[in-house]
Amino acid sequence: MLATYHPEMGEVKPLAQIEASLGHYGKHYFLRTPLTLSGRGVELLGTYTKEDSQRVQGWNRYKVTLRAFDAICERYKVSAQILLD
Repeated sequence: MLATYHPEMGEVKPLAQIEASLGHYGKHYFLRTPLTLSGRGVELLGTYTKEDSQRVQGWNRYKVTLRAFDAICERYKVSAQILLD
């Protein structure tokens, strides 16, 4: 399930297992999660360490295709921040 929120309107980030953001050109999503994901269209980019001060240590970073993202949303609760222009 995909849950979106607008922080500029005072909405609070929903509790979710995965945090997502759409890539610049709209062809991939970038995910942050403590879960271990795998499968077609899922690429592990790395794991946050204590040097990454703004992120949760031990969480994994992934780059996923749009199709893989749809499959992940069916299985897990995913939150995505939507910013107003």
